[in-house]
Amino acid sequence: MAHGAELITTAKGLEAVAARLLDAEAVAVDTEFFWERTYYPVLGLVQLATADGCWLVDAVALSDLRALGPVLAARDITKLLHDAPQDLGILARATGALPHTVFDTRVAAGFAGFSSTGSLQALLRDALGVELAKAETRSDWLRRPLSEGQLRYAAEDVIHLIPLREALLARCAGDIARAWLTEELARLEDASLYGDRDPRLMYQRVKGGSRLEPRQLAVLREVAAWREQEARQRDWPRGHVLPDSLLTAIAQRSPATLDALQTVPEFPQKMPAAVAARLLDAVTQGLAVQADACPQPFGLDVAAKRGLKPTCDRLLAHIKAACEPYGIDPALVASRADAESYVSRLNENAVADHPLSRGWRHTLTAGFMP
Repeated sequence: MAHGAELITTAKGLEAVAARLLDAEAVAVDTEFFWERTYYPVLGLVQLATADGCWLVDAVALSDLRALGPVLAARDITKLLHDAPQDLGILARATGALPHTVFDTRVAAGFAGFSSTGSLQALLRDALGVELAKAETRSDWLRRPLSEGQLRYAAEDVIHLIPLREALLARCAGDIARAWLTEELARLEDASLYGDRDPRLMYQRVKGGSRLEPRQLAVLREVAAWREQEARQRDWPRGHVLPDSLLTAIAQRSPATLDALQTVPEFPQKMPAAVAARLLDAVTQGLAVQADACPQPFGLDVAAKRGLKPTCDRLLAHIKAACEPYGIDPALVASRADAESYVSRLNENAVADHPLSRGWRHTLTAGFMP
């Protein structure tokens, strides 16, 4: 087997690996999955490694991965991942366990003088001089048997994470940066990162929603929540239920009858009557919201962003200068979107609960004068 990795295909083998991992100080973790025609990713492989072993758990052969739950949840075992939230969300759903004590090498890279937005391949090359072959990036991880190339690729994604952690920690510039890294990693303990999002907040992610008026937003909130629940129940991608463009069109027209709903451009005429009735109920619920309880417009339009740009540029320059003594990647502190939201709220004197006003990030933004 590639790199000495052991392929695990039986429940007994999985239980033995899990028992062994419970004695480890750190476990490197990665997943391979397929996510195109479903609401939830379909897990194909779970890669696990310690200082003295590597295991590739076949999630197609093993439908029950709960044996890994105690490892994921153990507070005395550090789980090492690169760009951890997505993998951990998949594993939390597969194992029924919430993760604790996570070391994200992407986050740590940003405190160690490297890019906080780069790939594992780039980070391993820069930090350890290791070159990963990425020929299997677009592999079909659900087809069996897996090729030797796939197994080698999968193993390489975890076997270097333990020495990588040590290299990143060695490069963190002093006690302050280490303390900030610990603070940032603690955010990965938040259980809300790994569960399903609140359906009634999904309207904020609908493309085009920021252009709607409050009453239309009240309708969009209900129909977006309806779509989210339908997608989860059917395990369909959201867009396969209804695309964003159709949700916003329904919110703008706010049809009161089934006939009116069916006249919305691009409405699927083959939608079953019972499903259409539930959608219409969602529209009705949005129309019934009291005026003072309607959601307010969110986001910034092009003109607003253009007006904020000079102040955002100064804020980002301030952050960059504040990061330099600590060797921190400014992108880890704030993106341009973060800066825009901060400045817009700064103008309204409403930044107290903004991420840039809390914790270690506030230390780096303190003293900024708009």
